[in-house]
Amino acid sequence: MEKVAIYASFKKNATNSISYFLKQLADWCLMKNYDYTIYFDKVENRVDLKNRKELNSLKEDIENKEYSKIIIKDLTHLSRDTFYNIEFLKFLDDNDCKIESMDGFNFDIYKAIYNKFSKNKEEKVK
Repeated sequence: MEKVAIYASFKKNATNSISYFLKQLADWCLMKNYDYTIYFDKVENRVDLKNRKELNSLKEDIENKEYSKIIIKDLTHLSRDTFYNIEFLKFLDDNDCKIESMDGFNFDIYKAIYNKFSKNKEEKVK
């Protein structure tokens, strides 16, 4: 049984979505045969990265090699800030930690698109 971390963020006023997500999560982990620990933050909105105590705790645990994979429902549970998401993906790469999205999102394509546009922007500035 693989030990993984789950991360999610929920808007403070969305109490119904939490129980629904936990049910989805339990089914996902049962299907994948994962032993999981849940980290989740209640936030005002998913752009704001302040007060993400659980996300910061997860990052520390990843640095301490407690997990080699994290699971998210979808990319918006990390943040709606694209720059933050790219930095987080780089952080995971630097710490040999994989990421799996329950919606099947391909993070390699996401990083490649970002890097392509970032490179084109740098070339235009020169």
